[in-house]
Amino acid sequence: MLLIHPLETLVRFLPALLAVFVARLGSDGDDRWDLVALPAILAFGVLRWATTRYRIGDGQIELRRGLLNKQTTTARLDKVRAVDLTAKVHHRVLGLAKVEISTAGGGHDHLVLDSLGIDAARALRAELLHRVEAVDPSVAALPAPTGAPEPSDDELLVQLDPTWVRYAPLTVTGLAGAAAVVAFVSQVLSRYSEERTAFRDGARWVAGLPWWVDVLIVLAVVSFLAVAGYVLTFWGFRLTRNGLGSLHTRRGLLTNRETSIDASRIRGIRLDEPLGLRLAGARRLKVVTTGLAHEQGGGGGGADWLCPPAPASVVTPLAAVIRPDEAAVSGPVVGHGPAARRRRLNRALAPALVLAVAVVVAWAVWDWSPAALAVVPLLLVAAFALGSDRAHALGHTVTADHLVTRHGSLDRQRVVLDRAGIIGWNVRQSPFQRRAGLATLVATTAAGAQHYDVVDVPVEEAYAVLARVSPELVREFT
Repeated sequence: MLLIHPLETLVRFLPALLAVFVARLGSDGDDRWDLVALPAILAFGVLRWATTRYRIGDGQIELRRGLLNKQTTTARLDKVRAVDLTAKVHHRVLGLAKVEISTAGGGHDHLVLDSLGIDAARALRAELLHRVEAVDPSVAALPAPTGAPEPSDDELLVQLDPTWVRYAPLTVTGLAGAAAVVAFVSQVLSRYSEERTAFRDGARWVAGLPWWVDVLIVLAVVSFLAVAGYVLTFWGFRLTRNGLGSLHTRRGLLTNRETSIDASRIRGIRLDEPLGLRLAGARRLKVVTTGLAHEQGGGGGGADWLCPPAPASVVTPLAAVIRPDEAAVSGPVVGHGPAARRRRLNRALAPALVLAVAVVVAWAVWDWSPAALAVVPLLLVAAFALGSDRAHALGHTVTADHLVTRHGSLDRQRVVLDRAGIIGWNVRQSPFQRRAGLATLVATTAAGAQHYDVVDVPVEEAYAVLARVSPELVREFT
């Protein structure tokens, strides 16, 4: 069943095998016993394969493994929330896939089957999510070709357009990934004297160029790395929906990943509009759901993606298909008033004023160049623009089926949360919020980040929202 285990075990022990090989090269003794290492490692991998079994029955899925130290993991079928199929390069060569079965609670509450045949993995996913697929028993089980279309009864909601890669450098994720690659390469090169010298010589040469050329070089390198990351992650992205409403995504260039989410587990959607994407007229879409193997909110493993960065003209209609509530997806939100606006401006201007004073003091005490003073008005203008944009974004609305909250500037988010998925509330007030008559209303849920905030809302409005969405809970707050 899991015949890839010997290969993966060999790869895991490869550094130790190399160490044994190098040691034998410098030894004059009888090292025949060292050759036992390779078959021993392969035998260990075969043992893992031979002692791993799974079965579905009695309303649960059961996974057994181990010979001396036996381990049995079970999960009720009605607790299955999502099923992930991942196929790395070595899986794809062998026609296999790793199956992650996410159950109630998310996080570490999942079962892993590594690796099943691709057809068996998809059949298992279909059974767990109560999907009905036509199976022709006369056809031999063969690995599905990469990029194979979804079954005809599945509705294609969105498919990657290669031109969308232009949005990769405009996201914080893309920039962070590029910075991580640059830092890793520089760290590796710094360990070797010749490469370190060449790296330093190259850095000096770049530093000697005009500043605007340096800026162009940095932008080109960062953009290239961000685009490469986008292609590796999202190439071949497809989002489909079956007749029962369950969503299925497929993506990845080298590592293929498929995620299926039961429709009954979806609790809403999240529209992300980072500043760069917003200026380019683009958005990205994620799902708010229970039980993904990789936690949402911070990016996690990306299992919650419904659409990569793409034009708003694509993302917004897609969101309306998944949650057909136009007022919630794209309608106006209720602003939080002048007190909330002042608070947004104060929070943006206060750090800028501190930095401005520090620059002025440094100019007066250490005789900095007068050009440094030019930074002060630019800093204050940027802070005011940031605060104003945050105040403009701040808002919420309540529709018949959804609670909508929007906030942020550099990383703006609009969350459309199902009212039926809200399981509790918190009303928080800092000392500064109390003085301003504001509060943060927190809707708790079992899905996604597990809480979503209506930020800096007037206290009276907070309780009004609570009473409208969950009237049965209002007594706990009054």
